[in-house]
Amino acid sequence: MDLLRTTPIELAVPGDSRYMRLARLVASGVATTCGLPLEEVEDFRVAVDEVCATLIEAGGGQPVRLIFSLDDGRLVVTGSTVDADHKGPDEDRLALSRQILDVIAETHRFSRSDGQATFVVVTRLRGAGVG
Repeated sequence: MDLLRTTPIELAVPGDSRYMRLARLVASGVATTCGLPLEEVEDFRVAVDEVCATLIEAGGGQPVRLIFSLDDGRLVVTGSTVDADHKGPDEDRLALSRQILDVIAETHRFSRSDGQATFVVVTRLRGAGVG
């Protein structure tokens, strides 16, 4: 866990939903290693799924980059891609993602700026977990 604090884990996947499984697998491993309880590991996987789905849509097939890091007792995933069409994701789909993340994450933020779409989700680490 201390290594993640100083050396974030980075993953780049093609902008295709078939690769979301890989992102979920990495998210699960990172969350388990950080000590999240099993039910919160699943919540973190769902959060990463929402990040990927949103960014795949916003990126129009461009690669999605995920960075997993620790910051002051919080597990953070930052996802980014090219804002391909400069329209962003469908507002209804984004609203659903936000509703899901309101329940399972401490904070989350989707933004578009300078040709980039970025989605940040923060989860607080609570206790020893399984890692």
